[in-house]
Amino acid sequence: MNGLDDLRGWTLRSAIQECIDVYVSSDTFQEVKRAFPYLVSKAFASGSGDVPDFNWHIIEDKIPFEIKDTGVWVTPFLVQHGRLFTGNALSTFAPSPMTTQPATPVISGRSSPKDTECSAPEVHPYWCFGFMIQHSIVYMSDVSHIPEDAWPIIESGERKSVLVVDCLRLRAHMSHMGVREAAATIRRLEAERNYLIGFNHELPHDEWVTVGKAAGHEPLETTDMAPLVCKGVRMISEGKIQGKGHWVRPSHDGLRVFVSSTGFVRDETYDES
Repeated sequence: MNGLDDLRGWTLRSAIQECIDVYVSSDTFQEVKRAFPYLVSKAFASGSGDVPDFNWHIIEDKIPFEIKDTGVWVTPFLVQHGRLFTGNALSTFAPSPMTTQPATPVISGRSSPKDTECSAPEVHPYWCFGFMIQHSIVYMSDVSHIPEDAWPIIESGERKSVLVVDCLRLRAHMSHMGVREAAATIRRLEAERNYLIGFNHELPHDEWVTVGKAAGHEPLETTDMAPLVCKGVRMISEGKIQGKGHWVRPSHDGLRVFVSSTGFVRDETYDES
């Protein structure tokens, strides 16, 4: 969110464009308004008043929207992105304090609550949007679990051309899918091409390519592979039906994927190599 402020370089004196359209949930908009009010209204600007220009659009779960007269339609759907440890099911934020409290209590004595005064925090899903674009592309960059009520949106229409799905590392994470979870999603959706996204630095790119290839039709020889690569190959192959595979590759910064009106897919990395 802090990066929004840096976009003033795009809109000041229309350097690149006059304003930037931003599509967010109501909760996200309210938090931007609380934390960075000048990004919502120039009435709150200070100093020189040089702030970015945004055109805010509120989007809702399972309600399609068009990206500003482009003919490109997007349907957002809620997926779980870890958990909230809070007493409230929805995220609420208190404003930053206006004054600094004393470093030590004014009245001496125990200031921390006793163990008996503490109750275990309620755990609620932390929700994040996934997106279906033009009934052809499914994009889920931050997801640990897909609720069943999202699948009718994800699986609607004809076979998807592209699935972009979260895969932080080999093992699952509280807030992200691992290889097994991503592979299960790939097998269920049966998209023509599948791109993993959002890695940590556990494996370099070339080794992720090898792991992705293991989801394909042909089995891979693992004799000379590094131990972690072997582990990834085994994990992505679990549940694989013999003779049936899926095209899976790691995404990367700058990757461009093209989908034709007929659903044909190509990209500038794996099709050019």
